Amino acid sequence: MAMTVSRRSFLAASAGAVALASAGGLAGAGPALAAEGSKDGAADDERVTTLCAGCGNKCGMAAYVRDGKLRRVEGLASHPFTGGYLCGRGQGYPRVAYAQDRVQTPLKADGAGGFDPVSWDEAVADIARHMKDAGPQKTGWFQDGRGTDKYYTQRLMAAFGSANFYDEGALSDVDISTVIMSVLGAFPAPSAAESKCIVLLDKSSYEGVRPGEIEEIIKARGNGAKVYAVDPRLCSFCSLATEWVPVKPGFELAFLLGVSSFIVKNDLYDHAFVEANGHGFEDYARALEAYPLSWASEKTGVAADKLEEVARTLAEAAPQCYVDLQWAGTLGTGYANSAEEIRALLLLNALLGNFNQPGGLVFPVSPWLGPDALDASVFVPTAKVTTPPAGDGDFSLTHATSCQAGLRAGLEAAVFCEGDPLTDWPDAQGTEAAFKAIPFKVAIATSMTPTAKASDYVLPALTYLERPGIVDTATAVTSVATLRNKVIEPVAPEAKAVYEIVVALAKPLGLDAYFSFSLDDYNEALCKAYGVSYDALRKESVAEMPKCTLTYGTMPFMMSASKKIEFSCDAFAAAGRSATPAWVEPAVQPGGDKVRLITGDQFTQVRSYTLASDQLRQDALDNGMDRLWVNPAVADKVGIADGDRVKVTSETGQTVATAKVTEKVHPEAVYLPPHYGRADLGFGASLQSLVPCQYEPGTGAAMLNEVLVTLQKEGA
Repeated sequence: MAMTVSRRSFLAASAGAVALASAGGLAGAGPALAAEGSKDGAADDERVTTLCAGCGNKCGMAAYVRDGKLRRVEGLASHPFTGGYLCGRGQGYPRVAYAQDRVQTPLKADGAGGFDPVSWDEAVADIARHMKDAGPQKTGWFQDGRGTDKYYTQRLMAAFGSANFYDEGALSDVDISTVIMSVLGAFPAPSAAESKCIVLLDKSSYEGVRPGEIEEIIKARGNGAKVYAVDPRLCSFCSLATEWVPVKPGFELAFLLGVSSFIVKNDLYDHAFVEANGHGFEDYARALEAYPLSWASEKTGVAADKLEEVARTLAEAAPQCYVDLQWAGTLGTGYANSAEEIRALLLLNALLGNFNQPGGLVFPVSPWLGPDALDASVFVPTAKVTTPPAGDGDFSLTHATSCQAGLRAGLEAAVFCEGDPLTDWPDAQGTEAAFKAIPFKVAIATSMTPTAKASDYVLPALTYLERPGIVDTATAVTSVATLRNKVIEPVAPEAKAVYEIVVALAKPLGLDAYFSFSLDDYNEALCKAYGVSYDALRKESVAEMPKCTLTYGTMPFMMSASKKIEFSCDAFAAAGRSATPAWVEPAVQPGGDKVRLITGDQFTQVRSYTLASDQLRQDALDNGMDRLWVNPAVADKVGIADGDRVKVTSETGQTVATAKVTEKVHPEAVYLPPHYGRADLGFGASLQSLVPCQYEPGTGAAMLNEVLVTLQKEGA
């Protein structure tokens, strides 16, 4: 399938982007934004730089404000992730500050299904009392995966003596971070602009992407690069590719093993690079003999000659090529073989010798702040917590603990910070039961989510536009320090930033000695450690860090056990896994009337929190973005037509969705997005009611795509 692409055609490929672009960026009714995001009188607008919060990328953004109201936003050209652009989500998410259901004041459940307003002092004192009564080992803190003010929240729990800090990022990235640390110990990023061949693997697992990367891929395409989208679903991001290679879902590992085997067998790999930087390559090469192209073709459903074409194209382009690692999606938590898939992906790139090469994978230079980086007399170190976090599971490959396991660990008090597990976590029924079993619950939220409505206290949080942030970094060829600056005055005047809530809680817990510094103190200390000016960040949100520019052609510093690329990895062997990459079957197999359910975040949505923006929510409603993708072969078999209402049933539960019959999904799978299980917002289909609570052995990853479902036309 051949494709052509430009920035315009890429944006047009996403229904969400169409609506946003046609509306003029920040369009729509509402008190906050000028109609059509108008630039009329732009000279009167105040420009404030900040960072987006539409996902975890924290892209640079310039906001324009007039009379205290947000007029429009645009990408910062100085930020390495944006290139001067914002994605559709970044354009629409600023409306979250003006959501109609903003939490205005601290609320306490009245025991009859409602809430009463209370003062901050009353709420904080009572929450602290419940935490003390429960004790450190029975109190948990569940954090949104974007990591808002995480330094403060983690510090509070450590000072409290609790290891029960759970990051929702474990639902998307735990496999990726675990395997990278074992195999490389350094984190790669694509350098696409000069690439001659790119393999976009499983981009449908998370369509969100840094706008700067889109620009680079488009530039590479313009220079004649071959771009393969290897994916069971042809999502909007795949319009960047020259060709779609539909792979059987759950068998991407077989694709990687087959291509790697062919490259090694035919002596197409970079000998000098592997010999200088690899550990255990001989064992790896022998292991790959079990995975010839004929085997990979049978497993993946991709013709052997197409697999050979991809392998040869990569080898001929090397080192100006790469196989992309998709962060934040189900690639990192999708299948029972996802950890092996990520390992195979990293090692295939190593075979190509593309590390720190233009057009390959780069390993940005980023400062590491050791324990003595900050003044201990000001930032008093917390005692090391030796008790393991609550929650059972096989985490032999990682030190992370599943947030799902933590929820089910018999806690007596829990804080849910800017997340919504009752909407976003797998096993909706089991998650609700585990949530209800916790006697005391607090939600820190901007709006009344289902989790907030089921909590004992709701504390109003400021949105990202209404508060300053913590100095952070964005790693790139030249890494930069970044800062989220306050853009507008609080729309909910009594709301507080998360860090302010933590500091308030610390006092009645007797932990205020650990928070005797101000946010400015902390940011000043970070800026000093990074060698940048805090004043500069408050003006432009981005500042280059000295000695943090990558030199192409150098080898990144590997922090793996061998300080090299672990083609054979003792950490895997110690966890009872094969030391070299090995084929692992997916946990479930379609057959008969059952097909595999797959999922992944869409271009304009992440989990369900982006639905708090009325613009993004309406865009999803108008464009039917909550529909169930069904291949025509599957639809014909069960008598489903486009637009039909379909009952979708798994062993865990059931939901009803509207069918989108399309050739753009593999016939062994149906796709349902994860964002829309909110009947109160006009959406019905709930992915989470279908997905069980299950963990990949060794990592605790959620295995979100290891689900079989049956389809039935509603009323049939």
